[in-house]
Amino acid sequence: MDAVIVDTNVIVIANDTDDERADCRDLCQDRLEQILFQGETVVIDDNWRILGEYEDNVNPNARKKGVGDIFVKTLLQNLKNPEICTMVSITLSAGNGTGFEEFPDDPALSNFDPDDRKFIAVALVYENVHQQKATLLQASDSQWYGFREELVRNGLEVEFVCEEYIRDLYERRQGN
Repeated sequence: MDAVIVDTNVIVIANDTDDERADCRDLCQDRLEQILFQGETVVIDDNWRILGEYEDNVNPNARKKGVGDIFVKTLLQNLKNPEICTMVSITLSAGNGTGFEEFPDDPALSNFDPDDRKFIAVALVYENVHQQKATLLQASDSQWYGFREELVRNGLEVEFVCEEYIRDLYERRQGN
């Protein structure tokens, strides 16, 4: 069974009503629906760091739900169903609550966003426990695009759901 770790921006963009990102929104919606209907399991941490971030950014109990809301609601309803959701334990390191012992000790990743380190830690723990990789899904954080080689070098698989969009963002921020 394929496993994925979904960055919050994939879920948020799937709910987006901004036509400027319509192509990316459609790709995110399609990818979330693929996860739900084609048997990929979503990997999260057992302390709700990821799920809590999801809940802070969508409304799974809204009357009119977007695809992101439905995705999160499905996870909440299936936390004990390993075909839909798998939880792993990550170890908080000393500091401000965003450092994890499982995060790679790679100087090239020292500037990686502390708030996103939980996704990396979850991916590495999942691989260690289940002996298979979980693909990290990213939609709009151009910093991830800038670290793509370092992430791969550290054994991570990243799928840029909106690759053209994120590459353009990255290049604009780099001044290209």
